[in-house]
Amino acid sequence: MSVQVLNGVAPQWANHVGDDVPILAGAPWINATSHRLTRQRMTILATSDGRNGGLHAAVVEDPQASEMVGLYRMLLAEPKVFKFPAASVAARSALRAQVPPAGSWVPNLIVLYPGNDSFVAASGGPTPALTGTLVDGVLSWARDHGMKAVSFPYVRADSELPELLAERGFLALPLTFRSRLTPAAGFGDYLASLSKSRRWQVTTDRRRLAEAGVVTKRCSFEDVWPDMVALRCEQVERHGQRPDKELETTNIRRLATCFGEDGIRLYCSFLDGQVVGFSLYVVWRDSWYVATTGARDRFVYFDNFFYAPIAGAAAEGVRVVDFGIGAWEAKRRRGCELTPVDLWVRALDPGIRRGIEVAGPAMRREDGWVNETAARP
Repeated sequence: MSVQVLNGVAPQWANHVGDDVPILAGAPWINATSHRLTRQRMTILATSDGRNGGLHAAVVEDPQASEMVGLYRMLLAEPKVFKFPAASVAARSALRAQVPPAGSWVPNLIVLYPGNDSFVAASGGPTPALTGTLVDGVLSWARDHGMKAVSFPYVRADSELPELLAERGFLALPLTFRSRLTPAAGFGDYLASLSKSRRWQVTTDRRRLAEAGVVTKRCSFEDVWPDMVALRCEQVERHGQRPDKELETTNIRRLATCFGEDGIRLYCSFLDGQVVGFSLYVVWRDSWYVATTGARDRFVYFDNFFYAPIAGAAAEGVRVVDFGIGAWEAKRRRGCELTPVDLWVRALDPGIRRGIEVAGPAMRREDGWVNETAARP
């Protein structure tokens, strides 16, 4: 039994965990996203009972880190990305007065992969012994390096982690849902799998898009990447954040480089010859994952995010399409299965423990409602 905690993305990651792992732990994704999370990215490797496995993590030192990775902001700040229920958000102002300030919550350790998922990567799946070895190694390193808390922020209820984290003293707080779809044999079969009302919604969406002159098709990356960057920057700004054109360019081009043309499925929506929306999926074994998306029109988004990719995935015999977290009601209406995703956290500092005790009861799972009629052409 051994554990290694290494700085950065360890070059031996792929050889250690193997390639029979989920898409977010596969070598192309890990390499494409090695610059993401925080400035102090980490790799945890372990061997237990002859089985190799690993985790990815990052040290959060900035008290103003995004709510997607910052523990204080996730629990107590006014959310810009998460759509928590209004009553839950309204309670936060009073709660902030009862807990240590944001600067007191760092440094802390977050265990996750870019793409907002937390799981143990191991070819063939992790054993309980391997999972326990890794979690114990994380806790030991965090204590030795003065971390205020350890969190696994995006743990799916169907993963191997919840039971073990509970045994290790972690507290589960509701966060959101992850949406995944098992494609049917064809788009017609996909429609047939929906309820009558949802089938009507999809066919109505597609008819209105066609009537408005919107055409969605699979595209070559090099033909449209400047449009993708512009749309990404617009989307980031709509979420109340400052867009970074250089960063968005880096993110998109690294995906193309690491996955290659054969490992990408890019769907773009055109109106009057202009790209008005896109969704870029990456391919790993028999799975697709939506790596990035952007659209000027919320309604157009459904065609390049859902309908065209679902048809493409069905034609290719894909086993599962992972639509990520958030906006889950729109995804559920279009046939996705929802899996609860929770934040599991353990404080290693008395003040932060008290802060979590105060903030935790107000946490509620993210709302999934979206206004689908506001921007129809």
